[in-house]
Parts: sequence; C-alpha cells; structure tokens
Amino acid sequence: MAVARVSRTGLLTLLAAAALVLGATGCASKRLLRLENQVLQAENERLRTQVDKLEAQVPDSADFVQDVDLDVVAGWLDRAGFIHSRRGDGPSSVLELEYDGRNADFTVTVQHFPKSKVLFLATHDYLRLDDAPDSRGVVLLLVKLAALNYDLLIGKFQLDPDSGDILLSAELHLGDGLGYGTFVRLLEHLLGTADDTWPQLHRAAKGQGL
Repeated sequence: MAVARVSRTGLLTLLAAAALVLGATGCASKRLLRLENQVLQAENERLRTQVDKLEAQVPDSADFVQDVDLDVVAGWLDRAGFIHSRRGDGPSSVLELEYDGRNADFTVTVQHFPKSKVLFLATHDYLRLDDAPDSRGVVLLLVKLAALNYDLLIGKFQLDPDSGDILLSAELHLGDGLGYGTFVRLLEHLLGTADDTWPQLHRAAKGQGL
C-alpha cells in the first residue's frame, strides 16, 4: 500500500508539474505570438511607407506618355506657352515655332520619326555659310562650330552642305516614353544655347577671330 500511495503521489506530482509546464508554455506561446504580431505590424507599416513613396514617384499621365506623337508634343507646347503651327500631314508633318531671342530670331521645328522612336528638334533660319563674306570668315566659322560641338553636352551644330544652312539640333529617344518636363527642358536648352552662341558664330563668320 505504501508503494501504491507513493506511486499515486508521484503521479499527482508529475501531473501538477506537467500542468505548470503546459501553463508556462501557453504563456510563452502567447508572448511569442504577440511579439510576432508586433514585428509583422511594423514590417507592414514599413512596406506601406515604401509603396506610398513609389506611388508618389509615378508620373501623372499628363506629365509622362509612353507612346509619343506630334499631337502629344503640340499639347505640351501649348501647356508651356509656346505658340506653334503644324506644317504638312501624316508622318512628314512638322511642328514649327518662332523664337525671338535676345541675340537672334529663328525658327525651331519638331519632327517625329516613329520607326526609329526619335523626336528631332532643330533650328532654322538661324545662320548661313553665306553670312561669311570671304574664305577667312568661312574657315573661322567652321572652326568655331567644331569647337562648340566639342564643348556641348546636349545638341549639335550641323551644316547642310546643299543649302549652307547652319542649325543646332537635338534628339530625344522615345523607347521608354517621354515626360513633359524632359521635353520642355530640352527645348528651352536648345533655344538658350542657340541664342547665346549666335554672337560668337556671327563674329567668326565676319572674320573677327575666335
């Protein structure tokens, strides 16, 4: 009987210990669950913040267009306050705007080449090789053009050998679409560069040195 009592006592002790262990394990599990929930909540808040930032960076449809054409560009020119006209129809059509600068007045055209996905901007009625009165002026003008092209980061001066027209051009590649701000900044840069450098080119054409 003593053995039986001991066994029952031991069993009761074991059951009590097991109950304590299970209770402690349950409490620990609840604490771990609360901790995991807190971590997940913090992670969700972090991810939500990142998503909000990314959504804020997505350009508005009015500011960025995937498929650019001259209708889109015409709308951007209107928005930026540039008075312009359209010449020609279909793929050969050109947007044309007049620019009255501090140093020179000239025309800028915008052409779209869908196959190559390029928007081409160029000045016209800007300067001609004939503005040089003699061979010295021609040489100085060509040297000046080469020097300017070496320094230019955006745009390039070109000479049309058939007409003798000198123009400043720039290209925008449209493979990934185009934004309104990028287009306007490039146009303004082209206009400013052409206007600022005209006096230098004019002096070179007159043979007044570099």
